[in-house]
Amino acid sequence: MAQIRLSLLILTALPLLSGCVAAILPLAAIGTMGKAQIDRTKAKQDLVASGAIDLAIPAGSVTIGLDGDEAVEMREKDAGFAGQGGAFEIAGLDLERKSADRDSPVIPTPGLDASPYADFAAHALQQSAKLEAGEGVDSVVLVPRVDIFEPETIECEGKPLAVLIDLDSPTGGDLIKADTLYRQNGLVEALSRLHSAEISVIWLSDHPVAASGRISAILNEAGLSRSGSDDFLFLDRGGDDRKQVRRWDAARNYCIVAIAGDDRADFDELYDYLLEPDGAIALNHMFDNGWFLTPPPLVEATRKPTAKPDDKEG
Repeated sequence: MAQIRLSLLILTALPLLSGCVAAILPLAAIGTMGKAQIDRTKAKQDLVASGAIDLAIPAGSVTIGLDGDEAVEMREKDAGFAGQGGAFEIAGLDLERKSADRDSPVIPTPGLDASPYADFAAHALQQSAKLEAGEGVDSVVLVPRVDIFEPETIECEGKPLAVLIDLDSPTGGDLIKADTLYRQNGLVEALSRLHSAEISVIWLSDHPVAASGRISAILNEAGLSRSGSDDFLFLDRGGDDRKQVRRWDAARNYCIVAIAGDDRADFDELYDYLLEPDGAIALNHMFDNGWFLTPPPLVEATRKPTAKPDDKEG
């Protein structure tokens, strides 16, 4: 009888729960969400609404909204790409390349295991496996105004998985004007494995949104963009936009489980302001554990000038 009265008391008290307490109830269920229950469509729509370019949509066919600001339309003339001084060429991994192509300057890739992106891809795939097993996964994007002595990362619950890859080269080369570009060994295979695990790829660059058509074409011709995948290109949106802000925007919509970059600031801009490079000791465990220092995915080929015959000789 006492148990019945207790049950009735609990049921009677439910409407009296405060809004804060009531809000806790659905949050408990989020932790049990399986991979199939995550709303990938909403995450994709929200990221595009923030200014990211959906690489599955042909350039020139969409208008990109920037959080209520004046929309930026991709121009049809940017949909193609012609390299400076000649046709654009992607050199690098070619699975169909015949051994007879001995004159090619490209060394065939020995496979993903030898790729500088191997550990990066392996880490992301491990997180995908954890999610499949019903375990929690962690984002590797630091929260805004992070405490470097007790660092925290952005919440990951209920978000689809994604990785960030920084496109910009430390040498400052302009990839959209290069005659020839080389892609890193094993990168195509790494991305293929990520796509098979339903892990989205978000490419980051400080190039302006106006260059989105050309960069999209480069990624497509390089085999780094696959139709049907939820992959994105996140470029400078103008004004006070920073790459760090775009990282946060990506992490608000996707669970970023791995970042690849060639500089520490590609993981968080705090590294641009440290007086000592090793000042953030508490973050050292992030390297090779979500943060991966890699060469740029695309690099401009350097060509040695051909020696001209000396007119004074013979």
